[in-house]
Amino acid sequence: MNVQMFRLFSKSSVILLLLVSMSLPLGAQLFPRGRKDTGPKPKNIHGAVQDARGKVIVGARVYVRDMKTNVVRTLTTDQEGLYKVYALPPTADYEVYAELKGKASEKKVVSSFLNREDNVINFQLDVDVVAGGGREADDAGPEFKTYDLVELHASFEMPVGVPAPVPSVLLLHGYGEDRAVWNAFTRELLNRGWAVMALDLRGHGESKTKNQRPIQATQEWRTSLHEFPLDIDPALDWLKAQPRINNSRIVVIGSDVGANLALISSGRFPEVRTVVAIQPKLSESLAMAGSAQDFKPKSALIIVADEAEGNRVKTAVANPSRVQVVPLSGGTSQWVADKRVADAVFQWLKETY
Repeated sequence: MNVQMFRLFSKSSVILLLLVSMSLPLGAQLFPRGRKDTGPKPKNIHGAVQDARGKVIVGARVYVRDMKTNVVRTLTTDQEGLYKVYALPPTADYEVYAELKGKASEKKVVSSFLNREDNVINFQLDVDVVAGGGREADDAGPEFKTYDLVELHASFEMPVGVPAPVPSVLLLHGYGEDRAVWNAFTRELLNRGWAVMALDLRGHGESKTKNQRPIQATQEWRTSLHEFPLDIDPALDWLKAQPRINNSRIVVIGSDVGANLALISSGRFPEVRTVVAIQPKLSESLAMAGSAQDFKPKSALIIVADEAEGNRVKTAVANPSRVQVVPLSGGTSQWVADKRVADAVFQWLKETY
């Protein structure tokens, strides 16, 4: 082939390739097979607004500011405490915060550098305190009645920024105490992403009314199947009914009488995933359950000062079970404040939840 023929052949090949390329769809010309457009996607921003106790806030204002144009979109939370805005331009940063009754949340930023279409931003507003230090009239915490008409009171708090379904814990205090003994431990649980309900057992704290008459706990209740055990069913029902809670996997942690109730709950309620029993007594647990045949706990961490008593309880618990001996004395708050106890509890939850 001489030089002139080679040049003619080369020019013909180039013209043929150009004609073939022009006949292809535009997308096929720009993005060869196997490659996709990875350009920025429109941004969706949505989430929930709750108060300090984890209750949804209806009518809160959520502000979404385009930090490039300074345009502010104002949203209002719906009946479920939710807000949403879709298809925002992806090339801008957005500043988002919530506000109600003069209380504003921290400001959060959705960055344009994150090529993420769906952005979930949740807020918690401290709107339970009003001028003068009082509480809103409708913010007294959970209240419900037992089968025998005892009016039970509890506290309930949700962690911030934890996606549903949220793991939850029911805390049960010891005899002669009230739910306040769990205050410090509640903060630890919340910081680790757990929703926390602390119950005042009948005859304790704010749960001292039965059929509109005052009641007071007695030592005989420690072995009665007709008193403390009746408090657990309505408490679990209330907890399971809360939105965003994982209602099929609940943890119960109890101390003293509450420990006995935790063990009973483990065998009686399928939604109870695992329990922690601090200083339980086997004889009282059996009596409150009704009989040994009715006492069928499973998956329990047993924390005791007396190893022999812990082993007796362990023989009645289906695996997994563990006895943790900690030589301590005192009430519930002293036990859960001990690092050995707290570490054992969180390790158990990590292994069994």
